[in-house]
Amino acid sequence: MFKCTGVCARCGHCRNGSMMKGANDRKTKLLSFPGDFRPAPGGFGYAMAFDIGTTTVVGMLWDLAQGKLLGQKALTNPQNEFGMDVISRITYAQESAAQLAQLRRLIIDCLEEISRSLCEDQGIVQESILRVAVCGNTTMSHLFAGEDPRTLARAPFQPAYTGMKILTGEESGLTMAAQGKVLLIPNIAGHVGGDITAGILASRLQDRAGETLFIDIGTNGEIVYRRDDTMLVCSTAAGPAFEGAAIYQGMRAAVGAIEKVRFSSDDVHFRVIGGVPPVGICGSGLIDAVSEMIRCGIVDSSGRIVTPDVYCRKHAAAAALASRIREGENGREFVLVAKENDEDIVIVQNDIREVQLAKAAVAAGIKLMMKRAGSRPEALDEVLIAGAFGSYIDKHSAVRIGLLPSIDEDRIHFLGNTAGAGTLMTAISEEEEEKVCRIPALAEHVELAEDPDFQTVYLGQMAFKA
Repeated sequence: MFKCTGVCARCGHCRNGSMMKGANDRKTKLLSFPGDFRPAPGGFGYAMAFDIGTTTVVGMLWDLAQGKLLGQKALTNPQNEFGMDVISRITYAQESAAQLAQLRRLIIDCLEEISRSLCEDQGIVQESILRVAVCGNTTMSHLFAGEDPRTLARAPFQPAYTGMKILTGEESGLTMAAQGKVLLIPNIAGHVGGDITAGILASRLQDRAGETLFIDIGTNGEIVYRRDDTMLVCSTAAGPAFEGAAIYQGMRAAVGAIEKVRFSSDDVHFRVIGGVPPVGICGSGLIDAVSEMIRCGIVDSSGRIVTPDVYCRKHAAAAALASRIREGENGREFVLVAKENDEDIVIVQNDIREVQLAKAAVAAGIKLMMKRAGSRPEALDEVLIAGAFGSYIDKHSAVRIGLLPSIDEDRIHFLGNTAGAGTLMTAISEEEEEKVCRIPALAEHVELAEDPDFQTVYLGQMAFKA
């Protein structure tokens, strides 16, 4: 087992790879493409791709002549000061045209900073950028384009525009070649954005055989199911638990966050980002911790942390773990890390409830979409997990808590930042540009809230299989 051990390849703190500067404190490998896509050199100039996340913005610079990625950079989305979620930003934007313009200016300035920094690192000028592609969730896409997003906050959640938006550099506010163009990747629905469209492109989902599930886990968990000519998409309100929010000592995946947890019969073993003393727990560590608490019987099937007496009666050989269960100011809690001169790091009862709410939303979405397709989760040939967060989840832990379907774990694959990959593919290839434009028409959007079985299925997915 492991304790906090400093640098290691698994947690991203190896000495190789490129630094995602700014909000993201982990090191990441440079982008790799699907096996059937190798953009050929022979063009001229440069291309940029931007993945505008609600929390973090990632940019990538590509050399069209050499056919290679020159670098990537991430910054915190500056719109965060007006709310950490899209609803807060929609509310702010709809109050006046000036406030909508303010949010747009903030994100454009952020993209400009990334572009300028990457170009300076390579000794090139921004005016040599010929193509730019941008993706984001539907709200982020609207704010980048300066479109009023208010319809996204109320039923039937219709976007203000559809299809690919093609802008000049001047129209977009970005510095680039005068003859260049900016491609805003099309959204699929009000809560299924261009980041998912780009992910579908990068994963080659429409070309895969058998039954495949594509999941991007975040505050909104987007799910895509595909079999033959059927492609269903939905969005679930998973909430911010897996991003460390709404958790008592939760935090984002930054230095000091516990990112990996395992229990033995007499101890708790953990790994911390940066190899420093732990100060909190991020989403991947939370999933691990709850999974281990279920496995060891510290949490029962209803999600309740049991008392030390109840635990000892069933698990006499693991009494050391029972000593970590206690009553705290916020109810019953389990001590992950005891500290002599500082506050202990604990999992409180409400943290378990937040995990239940989040995992039930995703699991219910999966079950209802597959029911609509006349299938069931056990029949899946592949489950593809997208997004930066997904790369750090332990698949065994995710299956145990019920976040992912209970299938052979060899069929579960982590793809990383498919939104960024698909956006870069769009930026550097006209053929991929044409493909990404066709994807929304292939997808049928499923509004889970309109399914009469949603509430029943959702509540049924709250329980753990202890």
